[in-house]
Parts: sequence; C-alpha cells; structure tokens
Amino acid sequence: MLLNILKAKANEGVEQPFEISCALEQDVLADRNCKPISDVKVAGTMKYLNDHLYLDAKAMVKLLCLCDNCGTEFEKDFEFDIDENFVESYDSHDSEDYLILQGCVNLDEPLLDNLLLKLSSRLLCKEDCKGLCSVCGKNKNLYTCNCEEIEKELERQEENPFSKIKNRR
Repeated sequence: MLLNILKAKANEGVEQPFEISCALEQDVLADRNCKPISDVKVAGTMKYLNDHLYLDAKAMVKLLCLCDNCGTEFEKDFEFDIDENFVESYDSHDSEDYLILQGCVNLDEPLLDNLLLKLSSRLLCKEDCKGLCSVCGKNKNLYTCNCEEIEKELERQEENPFSKIKNRR
C-alpha cells in the first residue's frame, strides 16, 4: 500500500490528513492462524519535516481467526495505532525508521509490524473459552462431559494403598 507524500513535502511542517484502504494478502498472518476478511482502513495525519515523515494513524481490519483453545473459527475486529517515522535515507538516521521512496511510503511493512504487535500471543474465541477436553476431545464450550471426573477418580484409586490388592483379583 503506497501513500503519496508529495503534498506533505510541499507543505513542510504542516500536518496533512489522509485515508487509505487496501487488501492484505490472505497468507500474511497464516502462522498466527488468521486471515483478513476485510480491507485494512488507515486514517490519520502525516507531517514532513527535515527529511523525516512522521505518521500518526489508526488502522482497522477484520480477521477470521482460529481459537487457540478450542479450534473454533471466529471473526474479530482489530484496531491498532501506527506511529512511525520515515526517512529519505539511513545515512544519518535510526535504522528502525522506514524509508521514503520516490515521494511515497510503503505502508505494508509498518502496517503488518503494528498489527502483529497488537495480536495477543493467544487468540481466543471468547474470553472464558473452556477449550477441548483432554480425554475425549469434545469442545467444552458446546458439550459437557464427565471425563475429568472419571480421570480424577482413577487417580484417587491409584493413590489408594489398597488399590494394588483390588487390582489382583
């Protein structure tokens, strides 16, 4: 997603509002078990000053994710900030800044970097997701099973010193 900054360069030191929208590639978040189901909308301001472009924006995208606890697909809206600096060259600037290329900045990398920072390490379909039963594999959000009670009872029986006698019969 290229953002033209020629107007900001022509009006150095003045904040310029902008809005832009684009599609993310479907596989860009595959390692996080997510895929975009809407365009990314970015709106904010940019200011060009002393060979720097300062960008302050909010981005929004809807993702289809796979719950890390139960494996259920769910949709989630993500809103995140993009507060980044762009420079004409890395010669005298921080290498963490992004580059300005021929009067444009490519927002793909900063957009993805900030989205990945916003995604939590565990994506859940709901805050209190119960996950899957470790015995029968059923989704505990949808089904009730007594596998854990049976497992606990078996553990109690094994801890009982007389269980060895019982097992000899």
